[in-house]
Amino acid sequence: MIEIEMCMKPDYDYLGAAVKKAAALFKKKEAATINAETFQQLLTPLKENLYNFIFKALNFSRDADDVFQETLLRAFKYRNSFKRKNPFKTWLFTIAHNEIKSYFNKNKKLPHTVNIDLEEQLNIVYDTETVVDAGYDQMVRDIYEVAQQLTPNQRRVFFLFYDQRFSIREISEITGLKEGNIKFILNQARKKIKKKLGVL
Repeated sequence: MIEIEMCMKPDYDYLGAAVKKAAALFKKKEAATINAETFQQLLTPLKENLYNFIFKALNFSRDADDVFQETLLRAFKYRNSFKRKNPFKTWLFTIAHNEIKSYFNKNKKLPHTVNIDLEEQLNIVYDTETVVDAGYDQMVRDIYEVAQQLTPNQRRVFFLFYDQRFSIREISEITGLKEGNIKFILNQARKKIKKKLGVL
């Protein structure tokens, strides 16, 4: 299965704006906490991946800005519950997953999506050794279009596995789903992708 990494580059820097807003709230909420600086150090390299995951899981809705901010605030509020023996990324994405679920439970419908021109808006990140050609580029875009058609739950599992490269076990920890269910979801997603690509 082709591994893909995609980074959204909206015209307006929603990520930057959301981070600044959240940072300002951090300062207001922060009492003299010993772990606050360590928390920020652990969080900083993951912010972009976290935002991209939320943005894609919400099918490119600008509501992702609010969910992203709520995720950061909740993570900061409960940062002392993080156990250092566990990966920080898994802990953080578990919070994001729960915030996304909460969003869908509140709205009871798919979010309003942004009209995105994949050709202009998607910046595909390849390894330096990867040879990029028109055929491969189109294949990735086809796969991505299929991902957009998945259910919210399938989409979260899909992006956690292929985009964020979490293992089946880690996805189980994040989502609370059984490993067998995760494998089934990924298998169904692969079938849809193969059908889209005409590879049966």
